[in-house]
This record gives sequence, C-alpha cells and structure tokens, in this order.
Amino acid sequence: MEKKDGVTTIPGLNQIQFEGFCRFIDQGLIEELSKFQKIEDLDQEIQFHLFVETSQLVEPLIKERDAVYDSLTYSSEFYVLAGLIWKASKDQSTRMQEQIIFLGSIPLMNSLGSFIVNGIYRIVINQILQSPGIYYRSELDHNGISVYTGTIISDWGGRSELEIDRKARIWARVSRKKKISILVLSSAMGLDLREIIENACYPEIFLSFLSDKDKKKNWFKRKRDSGVL
Repeated sequence: MEKKDGVTTIPGLNQIQFEGFCRFIDQGLIEELSKFQKIEDLDQEIQFHLFVETSQLVEPLIKERDAVYDSLTYSSEFYVLAGLIWKASKDQSTRMQEQIIFLGSIPLMNSLGSFIVNGIYRIVINQILQSPGIYYRSELDHNGISVYTGTIISDWGGRSELEIDRKARIWARVSRKKKISILVLSSAMGLDLREIIENACYPEIFLSFLSDKDKKKNWFKRKRDSGVL
C-alpha cells in the first residue's frame, strides 16, 4: 500500500493477478514443458519429443458471457507438436513421425482477475483436474531410495497406480486401495501364468513374485530352452 497526503492507496490486486497469469501463459507453460521434452524407451531406440516452441493456445470456443449463461468453463485448448523418433541402426536410418497433440484445456483469466468455472466466477482455482492419460513421477522412500510410480487416469472410473520398488518388482493400486502385485492383478484380469510369461517383455518381473525359488528357476529354464524366452 502507498500513502499519499495521509491517504492510503490500495494497489490494483486484480491487475497484479492478471499480470501474473499472463507471465504463466507466456513463459511458465514453456518452462514446465521444457522439463519433460524427451522420453526414451529402455533400449534407447525410440524417443518421444515435445517441440515446446510450437505450443499454442487456440481461441476459446465460447465467449465469456456465454460460459456464464450455459454453466460452462471459459478456457482455451492447449496444443503442442510432438515427434516419435526411431534412432538410426545398422539396418535403417533415423526416422520421425510428427503429430500435433492436445495436452488439455486451460481456464482463462479475464481482465478482472477471475476465472469462470462451470458458469461461476472464481478468484482462485484450488484444484485442477488432470486430463486422462498416464503420469510418471519418482520420489524417495523412507530409506532414501528412488521409487518410480505411474498413474493411469481413465475417462471413467477410478485411477490406477503402478509402482516399481527397489527390488524392481511392480505393484498395482486400484482406486487408492491396498496395493497388490502386478502378477495378482494380471491373474484377476483373466490371464494365467503361462500367458503372462509368454507375452511379457520382462518375465522375470512376474517370476519374482513366485515363492518357490527352485520351481521358478526350473520353469524359467524350461521356457528359455524351448525358445519361448
């Protein structure tokens, strides 16, 4: 606040908030996307790349007034150019497939510093819903060891989480319930052990949940000798 001739002047807080939102649109989005530009597979043969410099917000599909009348959210769709790159090998050269992808809708702030969400004016959006998709993150457990988690958010129903522990075992958690092994989850979906092992790229992940070590080794050796693994 400023004092002038004994009178306190209140700053334009809505203008400060609006300028901050403009910085987020112009700079913040690009900075966040730059942190996740590249994703590679385990063999480092295929790379997913986001060309953040091509990102753009399209014009809102509806006007601000119509969003209020129709109980809709005044927002803009966010797109970015993505490329799937197959790296060069002995048999073929590097090739890339490009496509513009939709990342989500971003609520827009009006000149008064407020949003319109479901037709209601809001000053602060305290919860942003994640779009359906797969989200990855890594965090440290109580022993300081990195644990990797993938969250699967579907269009309908609850979310599922896959977690890789320090022993390279995969656990699943459906709708934030008690976690179960990926082997139990696959079996519950109607697959038997033979189908799981024969179709898995890394069958040892599933075999690690078997309690009989000798049986596990003999079973794995028999499959490998038969040419299945």
